[in-house]
Amino acid sequence: MRIALYVHALAATGVVRNVRLLAADFARRGHDVTIVTALPGGEGVDGVPHRALLPTAGGGRLLQKWRAMPRLNAWLRAARPDILLSAGNHGHLTAWAGSRGISGLRRIYRISNDVARSAAGAIGARGRRRRGIMPRLLAADAAHLVLVSPTLRETPAFARVLDAGRATIIENGIDIADARRRAEGPPPHPWLTDPIPVILAIGRLAAQKNFATLIESVALARRERPARLVILGASRDDMAQRLRAHADRLGMADALLLPGAVANVFPWLAHASAFALPSLWEGSPNVLLEAMAMDLPIVAARSAGSAPAMLGDGRYGLLVDPDDPAAMGRALLTQIDPATALRPGDRIAAYSLTVTTDAWAGVIEALA
Repeated sequence: MRIALYVHALAATGVVRNVRLLAADFARRGHDVTIVTALPGGEGVDGVPHRALLPTAGGGRLLQKWRAMPRLNAWLRAARPDILLSAGNHGHLTAWAGSRGISGLRRIYRISNDVARSAAGAIGARGRRRRGIMPRLLAADAAHLVLVSPTLRETPAFARVLDAGRATIIENGIDIADARRRAEGPPPHPWLTDPIPVILAIGRLAAQKNFATLIESVALARRERPARLVILGASRDDMAQRLRAHADRLGMADALLLPGAVANVFPWLAHASAFALPSLWEGSPNVLLEAMAMDLPIVAARSAGSAPAMLGDGRYGLLVDPDDPAAMGRALLTQIDPATALRPGDRIAAYSLTVTTDAWAGVIEALA
């Protein structure tokens, strides 16, 4: 099978990490695989070609998508893949529009997040109505949908496709041994060698990730004991400056570190005291798997996609409401104290990468 995996850019995100894993596994199984992106650059996969549609990353994301659409259409007509797999939500519009009129092409959309953003507080009612169009569009167009979380079946359009047998729930997985190997080495920052507990969060600095509430919760926790907060992730627009200003207003500017995106998060996880996932919405959060692989005490928002199920509804980590900084702060105090911390233990074994890749192989074989 000739498979094209589309993603907007090879950035340091969970979607891209999954693209690399899928591309490598598809190639290992004998498929002819190409990674296609709108933007150039980024880390690809050894032995898998990477085709960038645009020569530069100029302009905003929406402009980049519009510029990429006709180029994707031209590439698909020339390359004639059997399957176009749009691997993340930011690429679906480009994949949908750029694949019009390509006969014989089967499209798979991997729903990596809540497309409609139906979580309370995510967006307003008008925005939800507008975003409700996209699930219906993808459901009607797809040869198959892959949902990364059981919670996505709450979207009516996806539930109908599941009932019709044209969708599969495949949660993300992780290579546990590789994660622990990559965690080896010295602490990557002096804070991680100090006795003051470090709370770690990972994700794009965007409103979805709810980091402003996390900062407030850490500020409340610091009234009872010292603690520091590190957030790994690239900043969108001026979000980094806004978060620093928020921390300054709360009197914890000297306890917040924003190093940006890092290539290897595992040494940070291995030396942190606790991990926080305060997101307003998610799909199947890779960062949670990474923290679980390190057996790190976790505090997660109930709204963070499949986090409640992954944490056994509170048996393997603490769950809190995303809009309750006081409760989040209390949970963090519990998790940074070795005497009270609740660790995930061997829960990560249920999310082995082999389970995920075998399920994906089944989808590809069914379409073949």
